[in-house]
Amino acid sequence: MSIEKLPTAVRKEQIVEAALLILSDNDIKKLKMTNIAGNMGLAPSALYRHFKSRDAILSAILEHIRTKLYMNLEKVRQLTDNAVDRLRELLLRHARLISEEQGIPRIVFSDELWGQKRERRQKMYRIVTGYLAEIEDIVREGQDRGHIRKNIDAHVVAKMFFGIVQPAALLWHMSEGQYDLDKHIAGAWSVFLEMLTRE
Repeated sequence: MSIEKLPTAVRKEQIVEAALLILSDNDIKKLKMTNIAGNMGLAPSALYRHFKSRDAILSAILEHIRTKLYMNLEKVRQLTDNAVDRLRELLLRHARLISEEQGIPRIVFSDELWGQKRERRQKMYRIVTGYLAEIEDIVREGQDRGHIRKNIDAHVVAKMFFGIVQPAALLWHMSEGQYDLDKHIAGAWSVFLEMLTRE
């Protein structure tokens, strides 16, 4: 029985998703071309047609993370014009991304990302700083429209917003999914909201 031939972009996305699925239950060291291919029911040679190496797949995973973050930004902008509502919805979507794509926290907190591969660290840094700049824009829009108080620094607020997510992701990752993300987000949001709106 022959394997269905798919467009390159579709197959690449499937490979990334298969890699993230493996990472959701395994250490990053277990992420091997043979394991990914086996998970997909393909020969390893089929993967090499799309990615030259495991490193190329890891880079594609970072691009997948960037795409997901920016898609969430775009969706919250379409949902509402209110900056506070945008931030709350973005926070909920970010938490959902952590819980639904469990391989993402594993790679973000892995030694492979923060270890010897400088280019990978720099790529993740660019992803995060770009994301923070977008959040900062939402905060500034909210300040211009009177939804967020003007006497707070949008740059600092964006980092504080991101600071709600990072410890939650780390605790959730360390507890192997047992940490209550929803409770964390709800509690942190109420404090953050007061800071955004209280004069």
